[in-house]
Amino acid sequence: MPEQLLLPGIDPAPPPLRRARRAAPPKERLPRSLFFAIFPRPEDAASIAALAARLKDRHALKGKLSEAHRLHVTLYHLGHFPAVPREKVQAALEAAAAVAPPSFEVVFDEAMRFEQSKAFVLCGAGTSALAAFRQRLGEALADAGFKPERGFTPHMTLAYTPRKIEPHSIEPVRWMADSFSLIESHVGEGIHEVLGRWPSDRAA
Repeated sequence: MPEQLLLPGIDPAPPPLRRARRAAPPKERLPRSLFFAIFPRPEDAASIAALAARLKDRHALKGKLSEAHRLHVTLYHLGHFPAVPREKVQAALEAAAAVAPPSFEVVFDEAMRFEQSKAFVLCGAGTSALAAFRQRLGEALADAGFKPERGFTPHMTLAYTPRKIEPHSIEPVRWMADSFSLIESHVGEGIHEVLGRWPSDRAA
């Protein structure tokens, strides 16, 4: 490299300033949600998952199906939080313990897509016992200081899809509801953490 010549009275140019590196912003914690749900027995969940696969082929759906162990009926959403307050969890646990666990059959005989959420679901007329159980749980939650949602369309989400699917009849799906759970969902991470289950001896 040739030597740089300096003219008299002219100082050399200062070296270029280095840009200070900005510290990477802290990773924002994904939110958590708290909800009550009924999960089918493993054998029932496997049958429902098989039906979901057949319906996916029938409607040429491209979305991912819910895994068998994640299939459930949501009873109440109790909110979204950066971190779930422990006092809310405790109040929910105490409310749930005051309710007799479910013991009834659920029958879904229809499949459809909810327009707003894009959820492809199973639903139907054989859910009166499910709705009655939810009502009892809602009363216990109200007594514990929660404000449970009133509206309820009993359903089980199989997938999410942009494709419009009109409501249509399916061969009735029958499964036993014999427990319910309080779940902390790690939103965006695919984790459902079971905080309580009634009865407590129900197999996971």
